[in-house]
Amino acid sequence: MLKILKSKLYFIILFCFISSCAKNPVSGMPDFVTITEQQEIEMGRAYHREILKNSKVLDNKELTKYYEELGQKIAKSSHRPNLDWKFTIIDDPTFNAFATPGGYVYFYRGLLAHFNSEAELAGVLSHEIAHITARHAVRGMSAAQVTNLLISLAASNVPGGSISNSGFNLLNHLANKGYSRKYESEADEIAKEYLGRNGYNQGAMAKFLKTMKSADDLENEIAKKEGRPVSAGYHNIFSTHPSTENRIKAMNETDTIAGKKNKDEFLKMIDGLPYGTSDEEGYMRYNTFYHPFFAIKFTIPDGWDLKNLPDKLIITKNKSEIILMTNNLLRDDIDNGLTPKDYLDQNIDKTSFLSTNKLIEQKPLNKNKMSGYTYLYKTTSVADVTYSRYSVFFDVDNNDKKPKAWIFIKKFKEVDDDNITKIIEETFQKMTQEEISKSKGLMIKVIRFREGMSYKKLAANSPLGKYAEGKLRLLNGHYPSGTPEVGNLIKIVE
Repeated sequence: MLKILKSKLYFIILFCFISSCAKNPVSGMPDFVTITEQQEIEMGRAYHREILKNSKVLDNKELTKYYEELGQKIAKSSHRPNLDWKFTIIDDPTFNAFATPGGYVYFYRGLLAHFNSEAELAGVLSHEIAHITARHAVRGMSAAQVTNLLISLAASNVPGGSISNSGFNLLNHLANKGYSRKYESEADEIAKEYLGRNGYNQGAMAKFLKTMKSADDLENEIAKKEGRPVSAGYHNIFSTHPSTENRIKAMNETDTIAGKKNKDEFLKMIDGLPYGTSDEEGYMRYNTFYHPFFAIKFTIPDGWDLKNLPDKLIITKNKSEIILMTNNLLRDDIDNGLTPKDYLDQNIDKTSFLSTNKLIEQKPLNKNKMSGYTYLYKTTSVADVTYSRYSVFFDVDNNDKKPKAWIFIKKFKEVDDDNITKIIEETFQKMTQEEISKSKGLMIKVIRFREGMSYKKLAANSPLGKYAEGKLRLLNGHYPSGTPEVGNLIKIVE
C-alpha cells in the first residue's frame, strides 16, 4: 500500500513538473508554473469582479480616458500585447498601485497626485504591466502551491470563473504586500525597456523611485514626531521591496535613453484632482473635519493625526487615541425619553469596567444644537495610570436621515491630553445649509511658480496643516530641499 501511495505521489510530482514548464513571455526561458494562461486570465477576471464590488472607481471621464489610453499604448508594445488589458483608477487617497494576472492594472487616486510628468506615470504603468508580462503573480503562486502542497488550485474550475480561497489569499497577498525583491527589480528593468519602446525618457522610473524614497523619509519624519507606527506606502515599501536607494542605483547603472517627459501636459490633466479623502467620506481642511453628508464638523487640536476609515475616525498622538463612531437610534426611543446619559449608561461595560475604574467627572454637553453627555474615568494599576472619556451627542433634528448617536471613546496616558482634546466636544456641531452647499474636499491645483513664491509661503496658507511644506515639496518632487524654477508649473492643494 505504501509503495502504491509513493508511486502516485511521484507520478503527480513528475506530471506537474512536465506540465508546468512554460516559456516565460519576457525572457523566453522555461518557467515552473502550475497555472495555465487561460486559468491566469480567468483568475484575473474573478479578482477584478471582487475589486469592483469593494472599491469605488474614479468618476473623471477625461482623466480615466487619458490613463486607459496610455496604459493600452504601453501594453500593446509589451511582451504580451494580445491580453485583454484593463486599466482602473480607484477613487482612494492611498499611495499605491498593483497588477493582477491576466492584464489588470489598478492605480489609486492618491498615487496619481505624486507624479510630475507623463513619463513618470508611464514608468509606473510599465512597472505594473511588467509584473503581468513576466507572470510574477503566477510564478509566485506556483511556488507557493508546491511549497504548501496546494496543487489543487491548478486543477480547480478557474475557467468557469471560480477561484479557490487559497488562490484568493495568495493573490491578495501579492497584490497588497508586493512581490519579492527579485521580481520588483526585474519589473524595474522591464519598465525601463517599455519606456524606451514608447519614446519616453527612461530616467523617469528612477525619478519616481526618488519620490518613493522621499515619501519614505517624510512619512518616517511625521510618524516619529507623532509617536506612531510608520504607514506602508507604494507596494508596501517598508517590508518586501528592496531598499529604494538600491533600486535607484540599479536603474542609473544602465544607459538611459533621453525621450519625452510631457510634464506640463500631465500636470494640466490632473488639475482639479481630489486630494485626500472625498466629500462623501468627510475630509480635513486646516484643523477642522467636515462631513457634508451627515452635516457635522469639529476641530481637532494641533499635532494630532486623523485617520479616516470607512466605519470610524481614529485621532492619535503618541500613545493617546480617540475613536469616533456613529450608531443609528430609534426615533421611538427618542420620543419616549431616551437621553444621551441613558445611552452611555446602557453601553458602558458595567461588569468589570466600573469595578476597576474611578469616575472623576460627568456632565451634560448641551452645545451647538445637539444634546450630549460625557463621563471621565481614571484607571490605576500597579504599573500605570490611564484615563478614559466616553462622550455621546444625539443628532435627531434632521427628519430625512435616521437619528444618530455620535460616540467618542478617548484613551489617554496623560490627563493633559484630555484637557487639550476638549476642543473636539466644544466645536462638535451641525453644518449650516450654506456650509454644506459650499463644502468641498481638498483638490490639486496647478499654478505657475512666480517670483517671490516659496514652499514656506505656500505652506503658510495651505489647508494641509502642520506638515504642509513637506507635503507640498513631496507632491512636486522637491523634498526635502528642492526649489522650482520661476515659470514652472507646480501643484498646490486648496
